[in-house]
Amino acid sequence: MTKYVVTGATGGLGSQVLKYLLKLVPASDIIVSLYNPSGATQLIKESGVEVRRGDYADPASLDTAFAGADKLLIVSYPSIAHAIRVAQHRNAIAAAKRTGVQHIYYTSLAFAGDSVAAVMRAHIDTEADLKASGLAYTILREGIYSESYPLYFGFFDAAEGRDEVVVPYSDGGIAWVSREDLGEGTAKIMVQGGFENETHLLSGSRAFTLTEIAEKTSALLGRNIRLVIASEDDYVQANVGKSGPWGQEEFLRLWATTYKALERGELEVVDPLLQKVLGRELRPFEDTLKETLGLHGSVIEQYAK
Repeated sequence: MTKYVVTGATGGLGSQVLKYLLKLVPASDIIVSLYNPSGATQLIKESGVEVRRGDYADPASLDTAFAGADKLLIVSYPSIAHAIRVAQHRNAIAAAKRTGVQHIYYTSLAFAGDSVAAVMRAHIDTEADLKASGLAYTILREGIYSESYPLYFGFFDAAEGRDEVVVPYSDGGIAWVSREDLGEGTAKIMVQGGFENETHLLSGSRAFTLTEIAEKTSALLGRNIRLVIASEDDYVQANVGKSGPWGQEEFLRLWATTYKALERGELEVVDPLLQKVLGRELRPFEDTLKETLGLHGSVIEQYAK
């Protein structure tokens, strides 16, 4: 019997991994590690999995949460804050070593290994920590969620009535992929085995540029949505003062580096692995776009931290 621990199971990706893991192995083989067990979702409560308290910021709690596990899924800490992310991931890796975990699966991001994007820096450091840990690992560079496209598309919110989308530096292709496809693929990779000490990209099956998203959004809304490539200062000026972190200059300057990565083509890489693991076609980006239009405020709040 293989014992699995899933972190981040109340989040967008982790919840999908858990949903599909439950289709592949008995609930009795799964432990869900939550920093706040009282916040467990209905899926977790009704699934029959064991729930333990595990907080990335509290190493002792991780020892308890990971005890007896064979395979551990470390879902990356949801923040662009580099130092906090790296420290919390290191706590999880150290706890895995102390408790005898045999294999760590880590949800990295689909940028390049030498990325210029600020959001990727902590992932690069964590990837290096995993390689130096002495434990078996699988680094999954999870593709950019289709559901998160407003974050990359100038924080676009159809409800605002704004038809001009301002981004800095460059347009570029992104091989968008749905969280559900990523969750199912990640679960299957964990269960089927293999992929030891390897890094893999889980991408969508084709890339769309931000210009193409503007065209698709225009057609769906019956409005002329225009993409404007501006200077970083103009991009900041267009967004500073809005509610949430995406209205803060510090966040906006960090996020602007994402578009430098787009300019390098970091996110346009298409890898067939996810489609091969799932054994079917991936969910089209257009389907997600149709579903999420009108829901952008909540989408941005979920990803811009």
